[in-house]
Amino acid sequence: MKKGQGRLIMASHSIGEPQDIPVRSLEVLRTADLLIFEEDRGGRAALKAAGIHRDYLRYNEHDQKESLSILSEALRAGKTAVYMSDQGCPGLADPGRELVRVAITEKAEIRIVPGPCSLTATIAACPFDLAEFHFGGFAPREIEARERKLGQWSALGVPLALMDTPYRLASLLESCRKVFGDDHKATLAIDLSGESEKIFNDSLRAIQDGTKDLGKLNFVLILDAGRGQRSLAPTRPSVTNQVNAPRKPTTHPPRKGYRR
Repeated sequence: MKKGQGRLIMASHSIGEPQDIPVRSLEVLRTADLLIFEEDRGGRAALKAAGIHRDYLRYNEHDQKESLSILSEALRAGKTAVYMSDQGCPGLADPGRELVRVAITEKAEIRIVPGPCSLTATIAACPFDLAEFHFGGFAPREIEARERKLGQWSALGVPLALMDTPYRLASLLESCRKVFGDDHKATLAIDLSGESEKIFNDSLRAIQDGTKDLGKLNFVLILDAGRGQRSLAPTRPSVTNQVNAPRKPTTHPPRKGYRR
């Protein structure tokens, strides 16, 4: 970091369990000149975890213009600013991207505190081949537009990762069933690392039936590849079956020079 150069730190939050917040995130919250949070709830939880009480800025659709102006001024003055989204690693389907653009414009140093991420956490529990996948993020709200977009994503032939607000889960699953089919395989992770954490690996129909009474909770949905391009064939033997399969005794004669 050059003398007099500002710094923007994109710091990770927890995604449910408060103890999962990175230690480095707590450190920068205590030492930075300016704190910016996506929302009050996430901000208060982070400050509580850090054991401090400080003023901060909000950065959402209501406070963006003023917060960006204050950030620019702070970076020009060589100060250090920290941004944290409501949950997880910033930049994934949250408004923090514009803060990075401001930091680049002001020639500030950009640092990252990596940490929990709901997408990568869901991938860890997903059985599909995810060497290549498409992150669709938030699908369109309107049903017709959503289903048209899902059809386009299905044609890509790779697994599809989606997020949305908790109250749209049922509607999203209904649209996915219509476009991909009732028996299409998917992974749904709900309230990761929270008290109501549940992970479903099943058909879209079974997943929707199993989530009717779970309430409104954060989720990530990963659908297997569309248009028949399944990334995990139903007949593919599992590694466990291969390892545990009894070995047949060899009938080959011993090689020359080999002693029993």
